[in-house]
Amino acid sequence: MPSSEPDSGLPALRHSSDSLSSLLLAFAANFTAERVRVRDIIESLGQRSFGFILLIFALPNSLPILGIPGVSTITGMPMLFVAVQMALGHKRVYLPRWIADSSIATADFQKLITKVAPWLRRVEKLMRPRISFLTLGSAERWLGAFCVLLAFLLILPIPLGNLLPALGILFIALGLIESDGVCVLVGLAIGIAAWGFLSGLVWVAVQTLLTMFDQMV
Repeated sequence: MPSSEPDSGLPALRHSSDSLSSLLLAFAANFTAERVRVRDIIESLGQRSFGFILLIFALPNSLPILGIPGVSTITGMPMLFVAVQMALGHKRVYLPRWIADSSIATADFQKLITKVAPWLRRVEKLMRPRISFLTLGSAERWLGAFCVLLAFLLILPIPLGNLLPALGILFIALGLIESDGVCVLVGLAIGIAAWGFLSGLVWVAVQTLLTMFDQMV
């Protein structure tokens, strides 16, 4: 089902040359409802790229200092659904109602955007179109498949396990938005590191269990 129906009271992000950080700050400042739903964000993005939408949901998990409870649960599932559709080559984002109606307090959302905007501005200054073939055509679908794997990691209840997958998705999304293949490569490297980190945790857990079992017998 479509993620939403138009809401006349919803502030829309302008399709202009404004920077991403400026657009996000404007959206947060103009939003007046008590809670920001996933559908509100999707509606405001309109026909923007999958990369833009992935970035929105990766941002809350990319800075561990934010400390907003439940963020990975709210944002992880939308990223998984969006990444799957991106991998399948869909042109428009669809979300189940139970995901579209997930929400976060507007005050927390504004706090999030205020904290990430300065960091995002610094990243924007370094980005430019380069190695664009990594962001176009079938490459975008392969990146979607890779983001599916990272989004799956993100929703797992792994201590300190959210940061690397979110950063991987964030850099891939930025690369798609700005046609910056170098940024995409950074995201891929971080994503591979995330899977390596998870594999290390699994290995440690298995070894610990085996040691405990040996001690018991």
